[in-house]
Amino acid sequence: MRRPGTRILLALAGLVAVLCVFGAGWGLLRLAQAAPTLTTDKGDYFSDETVIITGGGFAPDTLYDIPVIRPDGSIVTGDGSNTPGWDTVQSDGSNAFTYLYQLDGLPGTYEVRAYPSPWGGDLSQTPVATATFTDGNVKVYAAPSGVTFTLTATGFSTTDCSGSGDTSPPFGTFYGVDDQSGKTFGVGSTESVKLQAAATSDQGGSFINWTSSHPFTNLGGGVICVPGFTGGGGRDYFANYGGTPTPTATPITPTATPITPTATPITPTATPITPTATPITPTATPITPTATPITPTATPITPTATPITPTATPITPTPITPTPVTPHPPGVGGKVILPPAAIAAESGAPAEGSGWATAAYAALAGSASAVAAAGWYARRRRLR
Repeated sequence: MRRPGTRILLALAGLVAVLCVFGAGWGLLRLAQAAPTLTTDKGDYFSDETVIITGGGFAPDTLYDIPVIRPDGSIVTGDGSNTPGWDTVQSDGSNAFTYLYQLDGLPGTYEVRAYPSPWGGDLSQTPVATATFTDGNVKVYAAPSGVTFTLTATGFSTTDCSGSGDTSPPFGTFYGVDDQSGKTFGVGSTESVKLQAAATSDQGGSFINWTSSHPFTNLGGGVICVPGFTGGGGRDYFANYGGTPTPTATPITPTATPITPTATPITPTATPITPTATPITPTATPITPTATPITPTATPITPTATPITPTATPITPTPITPTPVTPHPPGVGGKVILPPAAIAAESGAPAEGSGWATAAYAALAGSASAVAAAGWYARRRRLR
């Protein structure tokens, strides 16, 4: 019989064992749920398709940065703008999210990573989850250089161009496909595309064959089937045409139909015109002149005269005090002796003397006469 202490110890040991098993199972369950995953809806895409990336098993309601590393090592956002960088998504309550990434024609292998946000851009950091996909392109060119042709492309959801084909975009008929830019189609790994070249090029050369270093199936009549592939990158296919044929000239024999001219004679007709004249009788209206007599009118003007009363201002004579004059050489008997020239002038006899002497003598005689006259005037004033 076991002791009570032993039973207690055994019970505790059993409880511990149960707890360990339960804890291990719970831990394994949590570990399985805690492994985040990234998946894409396809393994390979057309050059302009949108990749649907789905995340599962992430922490709920948590932000994650999703960089997509392109074949050339660059990282751009998923809106198709080629903006450097990455996008951030948030997981929902079910630990999942969906992220869309637009391809822009760069063929090759892409890698998707998830990092807790914010991520600093260090690619050496271990991501939470990763996934890869490819962008495989079929490129069609004309050959040789300078040739262009018409191409018809049909897409199939099988790898051998069987079943129902699709000629809607990005497939269809394309004109002027050249040897430089060509035409590019995205073909998934589970798909295929049928390529049909026109029988003659735009320059008139005949179709020869298709050539490529990649696999295809020749369906005859200028038609091949190109299967999709899992690897990234592009695969080139060439439609080869012969040279431009020499144009053939078809001789044309000219035909001429003789034309017989026809003429209808025209008889001229003339209608005589009799001139008519209407005599015109001149009419004159006599004009009687009219005159209006004008009676002249005159306004008499009475002359007016203003009598002028003469005015006289009496002048009071001012006495003159004679100035004593020194007499010149006396004349004969108180008279002035005239110079010989003056006497000669009075008598009409010829004068004796001339020039300045005669003039001086005349001046002195004039002065003496003036003095004599002044003395006479003075004496007369005293006698009054």
